[in-house]
Amino acid sequence: MKFRFLPLALLVLLAFALLATMPANAVKTAEQSIDDTLTRGSRFTATITGMPNTSYYIWLPRTFTMSGEEYDQPPVIADNIENVRKDPAGGPYTIGSYQYNNGNGRTILDDVAPASATMSNTNYYALATTNRDGQIVVEFQTSAYTGLRSYSVRAENPESVDRDNLDVTVNVYSRKAPAMVIITEEPTRQPTVITRVVTVLVTATPPPATQETVLPPPHTTEPVPTTHAPAGLLPPAFAVLAAVLCFRTNR
Repeated sequence: MKFRFLPLALLVLLAFALLATMPANAVKTAEQSIDDTLTRGSRFTATITGMPNTSYYIWLPRTFTMSGEEYDQPPVIADNIENVRKDPAGGPYTIGSYQYNNGNGRTILDDVAPASATMSNTNYYALATTNRDGQIVVEFQTSAYTGLRSYSVRAENPESVDRDNLDVTVNVYSRKAPAMVIITEEPTRQPTVITRVVTVLVTATPPPATQETVLPPPHTTEPVPTTHAPAGLLPPAFAVLAAVLCFRTNR
């Protein structure tokens, strides 16, 4: 009799063992800080490794303290990445409304920087779907307006199981940031003039190009010339004078 219930007890123990080994649904979260130096104008990628063909929320946590204005913006997720989807800038905010794990009801929108006139806050988070190998690469970009501080990347899937082994790897690609240019609006903008200096000879009255100028000789004072009678008239004059004298003498 004492062995009558032994098979039933073994079945109960086996059922409990199976329940203990079955995977239970749980929120799986992975977060990776950016340890390498990140300069303005550079980029970095976050590689999510998880379950194949699975969607993961990815965002920059604890950036809600930033203003989102110029020089105080978080890095942004690049556009046109395959299998990476964002909310529209004007809503609806389906992805941003996700309440992340251990957030006490806070959503992703509550955890990222607010939108500004120059940047929509929908660029700070996305929904990334892994490929059949369980990986997806998400690229983040920085600019001259990115705030100077440390950042972390967080990925989470509320439907992941404990055996998911979710991992986030960050790779930084440094590049010299472009210089910040502050443009001041001017009431009247002066055109840029390129001047070429040419040395020329300047005259008071330049002559016509088709005529040749003959300069007059310098003015000089000369004595008035003495008028001389021609040498051929002197002998007849003396003859007439002699005849007149002889005529008077004979009288």
